[in-house]
Amino acid sequence: MTRYINGLVFNSETRSFNKQSFQVQGQYFAPSSTTSEIDIDLDGYYITPGLIDSCSQIGLAEIGIRWEGDDSYEFDSHLDYSVVDGIYPFDAAFQKAISHGVTASHIVPSPKSLVGAKTAIIHHTHTTVDEMVIAKDIAYSFSIGHQAKSTFFAEKRKPLTRMGIAKILRETLQQIQQQEPLIKKIVIRAHKAVDLEFIDRLQQEFKSTFDFHIIHGTEASLLQGTSFNTVIAGPTFRYIEHNEMMALSPKLYRQLSQQHTPFVFCTDHPVSSTSHLTLEGCLAVREGLTRQDVLYALTTGAANFLGIAHKTGTIRDGLLADFVIWDKHPLNLDAQIVATFIKGTKVYAREEGFSE
Repeated sequence: MTRYINGLVFNSETRSFNKQSFQVQGQYFAPSSTTSEIDIDLDGYYITPGLIDSCSQIGLAEIGIRWEGDDSYEFDSHLDYSVVDGIYPFDAAFQKAISHGVTASHIVPSPKSLVGAKTAIIHHTHTTVDEMVIAKDIAYSFSIGHQAKSTFFAEKRKPLTRMGIAKILRETLQQIQQQEPLIKKIVIRAHKAVDLEFIDRLQQEFKSTFDFHIIHGTEASLLQGTSFNTVIAGPTFRYIEHNEMMALSPKLYRQLSQQHTPFVFCTDHPVSSTSHLTLEGCLAVREGLTRQDVLYALTTGAANFLGIAHKTGTIRDGLLADFVIWDKHPLNLDAQIVATFIKGTKVYAREEGFSE
């Protein structure tokens, strides 16, 4: 039993930092007791739950490797495809992620995949994928727009119109209804307003069966009066690759907030490095969001959206002890990670002298 005392701990209910102590026993946060084997004084430090990247290709698209390290998409669609079968647990990006306080990611196939695969949520450490998995078969993923269309043309040498995409998606959703009735969450990558409007149309057609969620949502502000479920927003700190992204800006976060559209943050690593997740949060603060709400969305809010709040995302008794120690408020641009813990184990420390 290890007790961490005097730290400024992020309270997910009040969305504020309070000076308090917490205990870890094995892999879990444990109720406070009068006895502990080790006391660690965190006076002056900030402690948050581990950050969660709500859309990432980490482990699927290995950094520093060419095509042979890219397992992020299959051209042909099949409902049995699962990202779990493509994750490489020794991707160098995992160590970079934990050194920036990101302890878990929602793994989603590449935007090149019109019909992607079953998604999964994984921790960023361990030596086998099965050990890393927090939850699998979370959602089915789709991509519409430029990337999916250009990939289809490169393979088939003929264009794929939005009408063709709509036909394929409807047919696939009908197959999911029949073959995978337990999977209710659908995540769709889309930037343009015309594609977002199509997703809204799908919501109406399949509202008794599926919950639709948007990845990116760049032009969502153009659709006044249209309500969406959660938007996995961002990354806004990225290269503008094609015309569909011309409106991409950190203003997206303010626009979603003003429309009262629930959203969480992502980097879509390696589109933007997973190490930039807190930077996305800082950009949202610059656009007028409160630091409390942003930090909530990066942790507990993401866990709630992904359906893993009963496992992680909050510093609370009985949950996995995924937490990060910071030298300053996490949304200060110059804040440094002191240490990162996953399931109670220290997986990163800035200084060798920091002990468990």
